[in-house]
Amino acid sequence: MSADLAVMKESIHIQKKNRKNWKKAIVPWLFLTPAMLLIILVVAGPTIGTLILSLTNWDGIQPPQFIGLENYQSLLSDPNFFAALGNNFKWMALFCTVPIIFALIIAYMVSKVKRGQMFYRSTFFLPQIVSTVVSAKVWAWIYNPFFGINTLLTKWGIHNVPMWLGDPAIALFSVALVDGWRYWCFLMVLILTALHQTDKSLEEAAIVEGANKVQIFWYVILPQLRPTLMLILMLTMIWSFAAFDYVFVMTNGGPGNATELISTYMYKEALQNQAPGYASSIALAMAVLSGIIIAIFGILKKKGWDM
Repeated sequence: MSADLAVMKESIHIQKKNRKNWKKAIVPWLFLTPAMLLIILVVAGPTIGTLILSLTNWDGIQPPQFIGLENYQSLLSDPNFFAALGNNFKWMALFCTVPIIFALIIAYMVSKVKRGQMFYRSTFFLPQIVSTVVSAKVWAWIYNPFFGINTLLTKWGIHNVPMWLGDPAIALFSVALVDGWRYWCFLMVLILTALHQTDKSLEEAAIVEGANKVQIFWYVILPQLRPTLMLILMLTMIWSFAAFDYVFVMTNGGPGNATELISTYMYKEALQNQAPGYASSIALAMAVLSGIIIAIFGILKKKGWDM
């Protein structure tokens, strides 16, 4: 009888233990359910819809016709797409260098300010607060050849003034300057936050050893900022493929296709040329390019790079 009672108690104990383990396993998933539903509805759903739409010929009105991979075949032989892709790579090269370097220098200088640091932070961050459409319109007026900065340059005796948004050779860089003028402020905040988390004792040790300011920055501070800088670099490369607003407002991809980006070309194909199926194939090409960038940084992280 006592043996049966012991077996029964052991069985009850195992059942309670299994019930606790089940609760431990299921409760985290219950907490994740709202986020998973959001991802399915907002990310997975539109992605699948875009993939299906890219396999069709649709004008937005008539029923879509399934055409398989014809949109992707057309994309691979589309000179306008490759021109936009080339402009995107130029845009990426600019934003992976100038704004990051400028934000790094300004953030380091602001971090050394003892009094009024919050004033400088707020002042430098102001361009990020201004709406992109408003700042794009203001800069379009500045670039205007009839009443913009060219009139001031002419008064100073410079007569061969450039057509900032009308010259195909410099139009893309002129628009990128405006976007970079707003973007570096955001980067400055990220880098400034990372600077306040660096180990100050290492700087003090370098000073004791006789290192100058340049050596301290290059050999002590910069290595500690590497994870933040790598994250900024990855995000900048991904966001470069999504650049749209400044180009759309200031040049609409012109003159010709000198400032055409993949995003603006996709917009024109979807709404102006009434080819949402072809535009969907362009959108998936952007997603693939972004995925390649993420994969490259993932490989670098596995190889020991600070990320």
